[in-house]
Amino acid sequence: MIVLMIGRSKSIAFDDLKKYWGEIDFIKPPRIHRLKKYDLVIGQEPTLRIGLYSYLVSKLVNAKLVLEVHADYLKSGLTPIQRKIAEYLLRRCVLVRAVSKKIEEDLREIGVKNVVVIPSIYIKTNVYKPLKHHSSRKPLVLSVGRLVEQKNFPLLLRAFKDVVKEVPEAEIIIHGRGPLERQILELARRLDLSSSFKLVTRWLTEEEIVSLYNEASILAITSRYEGGPRVAFEAGACCTPFVSTRVGILHESVPDGVGGLYTSENSREIAEKIITLLNDASTRQKMGENMRRIVLENFEWNTTIKRYAEAYTNLL
Repeated sequence: MIVLMIGRSKSIAFDDLKKYWGEIDFIKPPRIHRLKKYDLVIGQEPTLRIGLYSYLVSKLVNAKLVLEVHADYLKSGLTPIQRKIAEYLLRRCVLVRAVSKKIEEDLREIGVKNVVVIPSIYIKTNVYKPLKHHSSRKPLVLSVGRLVEQKNFPLLLRAFKDVVKEVPEAEIIIHGRGPLERQILELARRLDLSSSFKLVTRWLTEEEIVSLYNEASILAITSRYEGGPRVAFEAGACCTPFVSTRVGILHESVPDGVGGLYTSENSREIAEKIITLLNDASTRQKMGENMRRIVLENFEWNTTIKRYAEAYTNLL
């Protein structure tokens, strides 16, 4: 089996997938790639840049085409023209991968029938693991993600302004890079959060991010839409609960109050739920343990990669 994956970056499971698929090549458009005979072309999104490129390549090499939808953007994250392009491409695949049930529902609403739900969450639970009990953690709120509008970090900072009024020793770290870095720093300055806010843009090793998850009392997620988010499950494997908007596979697989608390996109509500958990280490510990159990049962690295790989192997 020879597979070509097309996307913005290689899957974190890329090397492990070779054990199931054999030879795998990767292209990041618009890079030119010397084509050869492929059995399967996988496009990581149904967009003009990735999806159309994947469709054309699959036609050129006479390969089966699979497109993947990794975030809940089909209804609200695309322009009308982008949506038309996505719908056209999605209807021409042998299979479409949705990473959550919500995305599957959106796909079926636009007439895509050959859909399979395969979450894109693969967690190395022997690496992402608890190192610190919540009774000894600082009142640190952590948020991880690209500095883009989707993640809605300004909402989180406005909420945190209310948090420090009631928990003055609380701190917040945002870890990520992106085009909104300057805007986020400026907002933090205007909100007078300089002493309690830190933006970490440098690349962190896996060991460093595991340590950061274990330092945090809460992982905060204020995204408008997500496929995962994977960071919630990485943190959860470290026994760190969340306060999150109702997004992605997280909302579908973890009930409210079990591994964390869900919130609307309201800064005061977000603040109240963060404050509630910061003030209750025993509840955080219990929620964190629940999250680790959920990750072990449903998102362990080897099991989930095998499930993903075999779904595509069966196509051939």
